[in-house]
Amino acid sequence: MKFRTWKLWLVVGAQLAVLVNMVVLANLPLWRGQEIRLATVPIDPRSLFRGDYVVLGYEISNIPKRGFADPDNLRHGEPVYVRLWEDKTGVHRYFGAGLEVPREGPFLRGRLQYPRVHDETFAVRYGLEALFAAPATAKALEQQVREGEMVSIVMVDADGKGALKNLVPLTDIVRTTSDSEQVDER
Repeated sequence: MKFRTWKLWLVVGAQLAVLVNMVVLANLPLWRGQEIRLATVPIDPRSLFRGDYVVLGYEISNIPKRGFADPDNLRHGEPVYVRLWEDKTGVHRYFGAGLEVPREGPFLRGRLQYPRVHDETFAVRYGLEALFAAPATAKALEQQVREGEMVSIVMVDADGKGALKNLVPLTDIVRTTSDSEQVDER
């Protein structure tokens, strides 16, 4: 009887370890990542899943093919690394892309989405396309995304994996950036 109990605890412990590992890996960028800010673009508001989360798109969700050596042979789900640069407002923008991990500078790892030969751009998903919130909050945020420029605050780890931290109006980012520049000038 003790042997069965021991086996049961071993199975339960293994399942618990898998769950804890999943949570830790998902939150690792939030704990040790570098903060970047991405310009957010509105997505079709007729999503079937509206209310519990906000569907997000980014300027960097469509990247030009010209940065790849052999763009016609890339497959769906293939990892790509999108290099970013920070503009004067503090928002990170597309700088380049490739299949190899960049040696320096901020970058995000994404996956190609059904690349088509005749398009000039690739669609890329980063796993940052939804912000979960209370139903009322999600609806208000979705409305703000459609009405104006919103910025996603993303934490990125050294491997390029990002985790969505927050969604804020661009005016808050610009105000914070200009305030810190004034402090630096003194």
